[in-house]
Amino acid sequence: MNLTCYDYLKVCANRMGDYTAVQAFGSKTKLSTIISDTDALAGYINSIGIKQGDVVTVLLPNVVHSFTAFYALNKIGVIGNIVHPLTSPEGLDEILGFVNSKAIILLDILSAKYADVVNKHNLPCILCSNSDYITGPVKPAFKVFEKVKSKGVEGFNNVVKYSKAVSIGRKCHAVECHDGSKVAVYLHGGGTTGKSKTIMLSSNNLNSLSEKLNTLDVPHKPGDEYSIMVLPMFHAFGLGIAMHFPITHGFTTIPMPQFNAESAVKYMRKNKVTFLLGVPNMYKKLIETEGFDGPHLKNLRLVFCGGDVLPERLVKEFNGTIAKNGGKGKLFRGYGLTEVSSVCTVNTYENCREESIGKPLDDIVVQIWDEMKNELPAGTTGEIVVKGDTAMLGYYNGENTVKDDGVYVDKNGNRWVLTGDLGHKDADGFVYFTGRKKRMIIISGYNVYPIDIENAVIQLPFISEACAVQGYQKNKPCVKLCVTLNQPMNHDDAIDKIQSFCKKNLAKFSCPRKIEIMDSFPRTKMAKVDFMKLSDKYDPNL
Repeated sequence: MNLTCYDYLKVCANRMGDYTAVQAFGSKTKLSTIISDTDALAGYINSIGIKQGDVVTVLLPNVVHSFTAFYALNKIGVIGNIVHPLTSPEGLDEILGFVNSKAIILLDILSAKYADVVNKHNLPCILCSNSDYITGPVKPAFKVFEKVKSKGVEGFNNVVKYSKAVSIGRKCHAVECHDGSKVAVYLHGGGTTGKSKTIMLSSNNLNSLSEKLNTLDVPHKPGDEYSIMVLPMFHAFGLGIAMHFPITHGFTTIPMPQFNAESAVKYMRKNKVTFLLGVPNMYKKLIETEGFDGPHLKNLRLVFCGGDVLPERLVKEFNGTIAKNGGKGKLFRGYGLTEVSSVCTVNTYENCREESIGKPLDDIVVQIWDEMKNELPAGTTGEIVVKGDTAMLGYYNGENTVKDDGVYVDKNGNRWVLTGDLGHKDADGFVYFTGRKKRMIIISGYNVYPIDIENAVIQLPFISEACAVQGYQKNKPCVKLCVTLNQPMNHDDAIDKIQSFCKKNLAKFSCPRKIEIMDSFPRTKMAKVDFMKLSDKYDPNL
C-alpha cells in the first residue's frame, strides 16, 4: 500500500459511506463536509504558490480544522509542520526558521501573541475560528472560548480567514500528490531528556499504523460509535491514533482542545464512547471525577494507555469500575514513541500480561540489544529496538535531511529504530519497560532502574504518585524519591514509612537516600512527569 493519508481517507470513505465524522461544541460535521473543505483548503494553499515539498506550519489545538488542515496539506504533498499550539513566540520563531515554513495555520483565539513572529517571517496566515463549524444554537462550551478575545489579530500583515480561504479554494485547482513514501509531517519530539528533535514521518508510516490498529477492532456501523480525541495532533500518539485512525474507520471523533475530566465524563454519559486513548494521568483524573462510575462504561471496548508508566494499581481500579457496571472492556497498557509513529507494542484481549507493555503489533519486530547491538536472551535487560513499516524516515537536520540518523541499518539492510529505552522480554514474547537509558542511576557501579523503585513504592496505600530520580548527597550519587500523597498525613511519618518499606522490599543500592513529598509533579507538554526538573544537579562546589 502506497497511499497518502488523504488517499487512504478517500478509500476508507468510499467503503464506509457518509457519516458524522466529527462532533464539536454540540455541532456535527459529516465526513463529506470534511473532505469537501479539505479539497477546497488544498486548492487555496496551492493558489498562493505553495507546492509539493514545501512546509506549512499547523499551530492548532484539537478542533475540526485539525482534520482539514492535515489532510489538505497531505493531498498536495506539502509537509505539515505540526507544532504545540501553546508554543512560546520565541520557540515558534526558531521552528519557523529551522523548517523554512511557507505559511501558517492558526486558531484565532490563540493567535494574537504570534503576530510579530509571523510577520517577521513574512508568512501568509490562515486564521481559523471555532465558529466555522458551529451550527444551530451556540453551546455553553463554545461560549467559554468566545470569552477569550483575540487582541491584535489585525496585526497580521498577510492574513485570510479560514472560511474565506475555503470559499476561494473551491474555485481553485489542487495539484495532487499520490506518493505515500514522501515526508508527510514534521513532529517535534517533546521528551524530557534533552533538546527536541524533528521527526519525519511518511503517509505510509501513519497508514500502516491505522491498518494494524484496525486488526484489534471489531466491525461496527460508521457513526454509531464515538471516540474522544484528547491527545494532541502535534504528537504521533494523537495524530496517528486519536485522529487518523478513528476518522478512517468509522468513529465519530469528539476533539477536546484541552483535557477536562468533567467534560470527558459528560461526553461518555451522553454518547456511545467505545474508543478512548490517553496517558496515565488522564485515566487517574477520570477515576477521581464524579459521575465517571456508571452504566455508560459498558460501551468501552478499545481503551489504551501510553506515553508514560501506567501503574498496575490504576489498571486494576479502572478495569474494576468497568466490570462493576457490567462492561467487558479493559484498559490496556501499550508502548511506543514518535520515531515509530507512536504505538509498537500493546496488550490486547488475546494477549495480556500484568506489568508488561504487551506484544508487538502485526509486522513489527521488537528486540532487546546490548551495547554491541547483539540480541539479548529472554529476561535480560537491554535497549528496546524496533523494526517495521512504521519506523520514521529519520530526523530533519535543517536544509539536509539525514534519513538514517537515529536509525541503525544492519548487514541485511534492515532499519532498526534505537529507542533509548531499556526493557526485557519474557519467554512468551511479552515486552517489559524498564526505563529511559538516560534515567538509569548508577550507584557504586550498580545499575538502578527508577521504574522498579516506583512500582514498589506505589503499592503503599497513601502514595498517589512516585518518581525516582538522580540525587546527590555531598556530590555522591544517590536515589532521590519524589512522591505525592492521596491523603493528609504528617510528612515525617510518611517518609519514615516509605524508608522502612524500601529497606524491606528493595535492594540496598535502590533504596532512596532522599525523599521529597510534593503537592504535584511538574509535567511535560504530553503530561508526562518531567523527571529532569525533579532531579538534583551536580554542584562542583560541594
